[in-house]
Amino acid sequence: MQLSNKTIQILMAVIATILVVAALKATQPISMPLAFAFFITILVHPLQQRLEQRLPRWLSLILVLLLLCGVVGIAVGALSLAEEIIEPKLPQYLDRLQEIANTVRSWLQESSLPLPDFSTQSSSTSDRLTEQAIGGVRSFISALSLTVLTISLLVLLLLEVSQYRQKVRQAFSFKTSDRLINAVGNTSAKLRRYLWVMTLTSLLTGVLTIVWCFIVGVDLAFVWGIIGFILNYIPTLGSIIAVIPPTLAALLFNGVGRAIATLAGLAIIQVIMGNFVDPRVQGKSLQLSPFVALFSIAFWGWVWGIPGAILGVPMTISIILFCQEFEVTQGVAILLGKVDS
Repeated sequence: MQLSNKTIQILMAVIATILVVAALKATQPISMPLAFAFFITILVHPLQQRLEQRLPRWLSLILVLLLLCGVVGIAVGALSLAEEIIEPKLPQYLDRLQEIANTVRSWLQESSLPLPDFSTQSSSTSDRLTEQAIGGVRSFISALSLTVLTISLLVLLLLEVSQYRQKVRQAFSFKTSDRLINAVGNTSAKLRRYLWVMTLTSLLTGVLTIVWCFIVGVDLAFVWGIIGFILNYIPTLGSIIAVIPPTLAALLFNGVGRAIATLAGLAIIQVIMGNFVDPRVQGKSLQLSPFVALFSIAFWGWVWGIPGAILGVPMTISIILFCQEFEVTQGVAILLGKVDS
């Protein structure tokens, strides 16, 4: 049986996709930092262009890098502050959890139900601690090397990004180069808007979470706000998960009434931000279905590990936006996107 040209093209596209994914997974130490560098370049390139109109290129690059270092410093400072808030109260939370565990254990004993065995052999404790220490050192060295590689790639990309139009025009025909430049430009502009809007809405969500938890009287309000800010980058699923920790904290320490108030208030915030603010500001063409969002996180996490899970949604958004630029791939964008109801 002879296959049609369209069938052959589909099979070739599937094979090419599998080979690309396998290559990305095999080259994780290089491709993953390169992806991070590309996304950062897309975000800061307009600022670099404006600075280069008034300042030398080397000075513009230094200012952009200093700005990025400032953003990273703020993020690290916020996480450090959250750690300092949690640390003194951690024994209180552990004691409360121990009380609940003892209550559950007593109830199981009274009900003649089997108890889970959590006993461990003390002889293997030192071995486990040694293995964990070695694993921690290896993880730190790996993270440090990836950070250095990402920064190096970022600097090189920022130095050469202004020349990509000229290189594309020299490498391809006039028609092909114009289509590629327009597609990359439109995709970058839309992705940049998506990431900035997500950052602003996530920041607003985190602030509202802090305010509401403070009003209700839930402990660790600042920590729940940071968690809400981070999880808001995950469409739909992140909003649901972000409500759970403060609600459980209110249930454990403040009673059922405040837990219900916490859940209701945070749910209203997430619903308003997710169903009214985000679609109006971002545009419905940039919305992902919950299934695609979860699949993208799991898929890119499988390809690149934890960094891939962080990049999962932006990577999928980039694929959708790029596929929208060409008629032959618009079907892929429709399948991955969210259909308007």
